[in-house]
Amino acid sequence: MKKRLNFIVLQVAILLFLGALSKGIAQTPCGIDAHAVFANSSTDTPVLLKRLGTSPQFGEINKHTAGAAYAHLKKVHTRNSHDSRSEIDGFLKGLGYTGFKDPAFSASKITPEILTAGTKGWMGAYSRGHKYKWSVLGRDFETFKIESKDGTCFAFIMKKCGNAFYDPKAREDAEAAARALAALPKTKCVTQTINFTGKNQILAADVINTSQSLPVIASYNGTNLCIGDFTVPVRLTYEMTARGEVNYSKTVMLCDYGNGVTPTSNVNLPLNLNYNLADSDVSIGEDGKMIMAVNEKQFKVLKKVYKVCPSNSATSPSNKTLVANKVNTASEASASSSVGGAGGTNCVKQTLSMNGKATVEDVSTKIGTNEVTLIGVYDKVGKLQKGETAKKYMCLGSYNVPAKSSLQYALNGTSNMDHIIEVCDNGSVNPNENISVPLTMTNNFGKQETMVGDYGKIYMPLTKAQYKKLSKRFKRCCSDGTTKSKCY
Repeated sequence: MKKRLNFIVLQVAILLFLGALSKGIAQTPCGIDAHAVFANSSTDTPVLLKRLGTSPQFGEINKHTAGAAYAHLKKVHTRNSHDSRSEIDGFLKGLGYTGFKDPAFSASKITPEILTAGTKGWMGAYSRGHKYKWSVLGRDFETFKIESKDGTCFAFIMKKCGNAFYDPKAREDAEAAARALAALPKTKCVTQTINFTGKNQILAADVINTSQSLPVIASYNGTNLCIGDFTVPVRLTYEMTARGEVNYSKTVMLCDYGNGVTPTSNVNLPLNLNYNLADSDVSIGEDGKMIMAVNEKQFKVLKKVYKVCPSNSATSPSNKTLVANKVNTASEASASSSVGGAGGTNCVKQTLSMNGKATVEDVSTKIGTNEVTLIGVYDKVGKLQKGETAKKYMCLGSYNVPAKSSLQYALNGTSNMDHIIEVCDNGSVNPNENISVPLTMTNNFGKQETMVGDYGKIYMPLTKAQYKKLSKRFKRCCSDGTTKSKCY
């Protein structure tokens, strides 16, 4: 009896020890034993899912944002309906967290994504408890990617139903790659030249609407008549094309595991271009004035309506001038160097941090001429004849108005990327090498046009008396400046 009792005590001690040992061993994130959803691919025919929501696990998430997903899971975890709390905690433990309340788990670990049709994996549901079925998506679905605590793997929560989903393909591919790597023969060192290149192009376009005061002066044979000061709309339209390019080459000693290494490798560097308009300015007219160059007969009629300008009349103040603060800087290439050494007995991973930047700041100035039509407008008061309109228009001529536009702009280019390689270590390999790559930029304002007036027209009010006097030398017209009888 005593021997049997001792045997039972020994067995209990062993079980307690093994239990404590198993608790002390951390689960590998997304491991096969981490949670039911992290199972291996199945050979069974997957369930085809063309719609979700028939068996919601954690419920629909209202918005496709990381914040909305985190807030929804927090609410479900707190309410604990259908034992959701333990299921959410178990799901997150499978991703390496201690549960939902792990400080490391936040909205920053969630990324809104689209899972495409044809994706296979284990889909959760609430049907007699939390169950998982081997499924295939019949169409694209909105989802939330949940990253593991250490960032090595991920699973998903579907937006429509809140169901957990895991595609084991990434893990199985990684495991297969690891097995293949372990089976590779002894390595050797091979020289390779890596060419890092990148290109990008952007089109910046905008319309800037302002208004300016424009004095109008009729001029003939050295005498000027002051027609009036008018606030006219000014419309500046521009288009700028910017291009950037980055190039850098580096020679390295790569580890060859028996599959061979190509002599050269071409790596695409991402290149971002950013454009900013700091200021703009438009000046119109000759010394800020619109000059009507009229003939003698027109001048005589205009003189009956408008006064001669004072000989000492001040010149209109000029607009501000944008200073061309020319800046053109770019990163310079790091000195060419070889990475790694001979031997091939010790291979290490090295991260090449590629960084390039460039800035262009300048002023684009263009001078042009606008053809502006001056249209007098008289509002008839009193009885109108059948078909007659109250507004009467008179074209006082079309005249060239110079316009100068300036745009002060800044163009910035950046190129950043980490490229990981496995090199032969000669004892002096830097595991993280920062490399400056040269970045060049060019830009061109293909369009920079100024429109003065309301689509090239300035409307000036006329009294009945002015309208009658001016009609002796100027023709009636339509509101758009055309001469069609149906406008009269």
